[in-house]
Amino acid sequence: MKVFKILAAIICLSGAIYAKTISLDTGGSIHVNLQNNKMNLLKFPFIIQSAQLSTETPESFQVTSKNMSLIILPTTLEPDETADVVLFSLTGEPYLLKITATGDEQQFVFTSNKVINESPTREAKQFETNRIERDITNIMKKAAAGEPIPGYTKVEVKKQFLTPDLEMQKEFFYDGGKYRVETWFLKNTTNQLLTLDFTNFYTDGVLAMSFEVNKLEPGQVGKMWMIINKSTIADRLNLNQK
Repeated sequence: MKVFKILAAIICLSGAIYAKTISLDTGGSIHVNLQNNKMNLLKFPFIIQSAQLSTETPESFQVTSKNMSLIILPTTLEPDETADVVLFSLTGEPYLLKITATGDEQQFVFTSNKVINESPTREAKQFETNRIERDITNIMKKAAAGEPIPGYTKVEVKKQFLTPDLEMQKEFFYDGGKYRVETWFLKNTTNQLLTLDFTNFYTDGVLAMSFEVNKLEPGQVGKMWMIINKSTIADRLNLNQK
């Protein structure tokens, strides 16, 4: 059996490998230059209580916070467009980010020399986060190897999406526990070598992704696996029913 290299991208659980480091201890506002039309991951040394966006063009910046991470997708048309994002930690400490979108980096790690005492259960939360990360990694390995996933049921489904570069076909997924494991078949419909990028497939609720191969020749088909938080799917369904 061919062994596939797992390229797990555990979006909100693991640290960034190639990330720009920014100190929070400089005082005042903090300038962050993001990459436009890409998902940008910002990780903080505290749990984010809320994130508030202030800009004249709110449709140009999508901001999502989860635990200790902030995900920002800028889609600005003008290079001088800016946005202010005010973060609040669990203790109510505010942090002001001045956002522009003309940079090259997509991943940022913010550091602080201050002792951030968020709650007495922080160690317990970290232990739970590590356990979830191990579970997701094990599920991803079994899915990529084509092995049964204990406690999960295979559900046949036919869905197809077309993008300018890809034909995306979902034929089945595994359902069980807290997660849904989806298998996608990706076909390069261009006449050029296509490099797959995790950030182009990320949506709210995706916890991990893996590619069978990360480059596709013209006409080549490769697999992609996604692990999705089922509670996010349920939230979407409830929102659509309102």
